[in-house]
Amino acid sequence: MQWDLLMANTECGLDATRRGRIVGGVDSLPAEFPWTASIWRQGAHQCGATVLTDRWLVTAGHCVCSVFDEFYKAKQLSVVVGATDIASKDDNEPVSHILPHPDYRCNKKTNDVALLKTTRLLKWSSNLRPACLPQPVAPDFTGTLATVAGWGFTHEDRAKGARPSVLQKTDVQVVSNDECNDWYKSQGTKVKVISTQMCAGHEDGGRDSCWADSGGPLMVHREGRVMLIGVVSTGSGCARARQPGIYTRLSRYTEWIAGIIRGEDGKGLSWYPRSE
Repeated sequence: MQWDLLMANTECGLDATRRGRIVGGVDSLPAEFPWTASIWRQGAHQCGATVLTDRWLVTAGHCVCSVFDEFYKAKQLSVVVGATDIASKDDNEPVSHILPHPDYRCNKKTNDVALLKTTRLLKWSSNLRPACLPQPVAPDFTGTLATVAGWGFTHEDRAKGARPSVLQKTDVQVVSNDECNDWYKSQGTKVKVISTQMCAGHEDGGRDSCWADSGGPLMVHREGRVMLIGVVSTGSGCARARQPGIYTRLSRYTEWIAGIIRGEDGKGLSWYPRSE
């Protein structure tokens, strides 16, 4: 199966070849990342997400959890797609289903991934395209320069940083899990990165994802396409030296995502009663 063309009814990850937060980032150009979406709750941006097909988006599991460690009901969330500047959004797309990974639990760091299904079919345009997914067995991308994008805060101290309306982007380097754990240990933290996670950042800090970037995409450029390899998940602060961002490693969940979207779970959505 062509995992990078996952039932999107159109070509995924088309690279607009426009390179130039997020902390230490810059404004993205219009339609530079047309698969990046904003999850809204109570009239404001809450998290990022990535469009996979004309009905499905992927985000972080903790983005669909309330402060009471319960999963939101679908009617509590909506998504803005096809917009670089979400202050000038035209409309929000209602969500019909929220599907956290079956092994994800609110307030936990593992299996931090979820799918959202929109009520209506999304219409492809130059401003709205699907992202490509990695194959289930993918390289670990260590040493690769990747891009993270989001509408989150530009400083870990929210009093000092803004939450911009224009999608921010910055480049981060994928760090091996062993090196990432060594870095975190050297800073006296108890963070432990596991195989279903990955790290990306810089040893001296300065550029990173931050609050409200959660759920957004970590992307690499491959042969004229952009591939989604990670979902913004967690970390220690933002843009600190030797404490890179921690992402959900998407290749470990490609088969689960494909199974849901293709309806191969036998009973479709009825196995996941978190969409009421």
